[in-house]
Amino acid sequence: MLELEIIDVNDYPLEKEKIFSLVDKIWVREEDAIQAKHSVDRWGTSKTETGTYFYIVQNSETIGITGYFIPNLEQGVFGLRHHGTSVKGTGRKALDLLVEYLKNKYQDSFESIVELVPEGRKDLIPKFEEWGFQVDPNGVPAWEPKRDYYRYVLIRRGKE
Repeated sequence: MLELEIIDVNDYPLEKEKIFSLVDKIWVREEDAIQAKHSVDRWGTSKTETGTYFYIVQNSETIGITGYFIPNLEQGVFGLRHHGTSVKGTGRKALDLLVEYLKNKYQDSFESIVELVPEGRKDLIPKFEEWGFQVDPNGVPAWEPKRDYYRYVLIRRGKE
């Protein structure tokens, strides 16, 4: 059985080593792992960022990490935080669990979840399209501070 387990931001100092070890297993490209660790660390140390991270757990074994942030609650826009698993075939299922969590928690306020893809990683787009995302022709949203880093925007509507 696959499930999400919330990572309490207050427990981040105790969880950091486990999270970083998991990141290294999932993101084998060093630059991807560095980006994921930076994002997790910023979330865990600032304690002011919106949203949270989750462990992805399968049959009591932690196999991945995912999460969300809220760049624009008024428009119902949520962002996907570094979503990855170490077990092939579980990514879509874990994403579906995250979307269901957001629908239940935020109800009518949840409209969509966005994945930002950096320049040079167009290869990621087909996988996210398999998971129900579509390329957003409007480009990188104004709320994203690293607009020069990201090239592609993928969006998955909450009301499919």
